[in-house]
Amino acid sequence: MTDIAEQFNAGGWSFTPEVAEVFEDHVRASVPYYDTIQDLVAQVSDWLVPPGGLVADLGASTGVTARRILNRHPGRGIRFALYDEQPAMLEQARRNLAGLAGEDAISYHATRIQEPPLHHKDADLTVCLLTLQFLPWQERAQTLRLAREHSLESGALIVAEKVRVVDSRWAEIGIDLSHDYKAAHGISDSAIRAKARALRGVLRPYPLPALMREITRAGWHSPEVLFRWHTWAVVGAFASPH
Repeated sequence: MTDIAEQFNAGGWSFTPEVAEVFEDHVRASVPYYDTIQDLVAQVSDWLVPPGGLVADLGASTGVTARRILNRHPGRGIRFALYDEQPAMLEQARRNLAGLAGEDAISYHATRIQEPPLHHKDADLTVCLLTLQFLPWQERAQTLRLAREHSLESGALIVAEKVRVVDSRWAEIGIDLSHDYKAAHGISDSAIRAKARALRGVLRPYPLPALMREITRAGWHSPEVLFRWHTWAVVGAFASPH
C-alpha cells in the first residue's frame, strides 16, 4: 500500500485501477486529518442537506463521503450524484455503498467534471474534496462554475484542497510536518519521495486567497475557511448571499 507511488515515473501520477484498490488506505496515510475532513462534511450535512436532498460529489473516488453521510443519516432519504473520471473508483464506490441507500438513490458518472454537462441539477450540497488540486486553473474555474449552475439557490459548496503557502518559512514547516505525518503512518522515506516525484506537475496547489477568489467569481458567496492544517484547507460557500 505505502509504495504504490513507486510504480510511477516523475510527473506520472494517475488514479489507475491499482490506485483505486488501495485508495482509502493510501489517502489516509498521505493526507493529514483526512478522516477529520470527512467527519466535518458529514456533520455539516445536518444543516445543509434536508430529507430527500441531493449531494453532488465531484471527485467521489471510492464513495467515502457518501458513506459517511449515509451512516450519519440512514433514514433521511438523501440522494447522491457521484462523479469520478476513473471508472475503477466508482466500481469501488458501488461496492462500498451497497445496501446503504435505495436502488435509485445514488447515480454514478464516470466523466470529467470540468466538461459540461453535469448529470444532476439542484444540488443541496456540492462537495469537491481533494479534486480541484489536480486540475489546471482554467479547468478548476470551469468546474466551480458548473457546480454553481447545478446547485439550488439555497445550496452550499465544500472544497478541500492542498494549498500553496505564500511565505516560504511556513511552507518549509508544513512540508516537513506532512512528511512526519506520512512516516508516522507507515510510509517509508523512499515512498514519500516517490510520491512527491510522481506528483510533479500533476498536483497544482494554489494559494488559499486565490482559491477563495475563484469560488466567488464562479458565483458562490461568503467563502469561509472551515478547517486548515498548514498546506491543507477546507472552504465552504453558499449559492446565495443570504
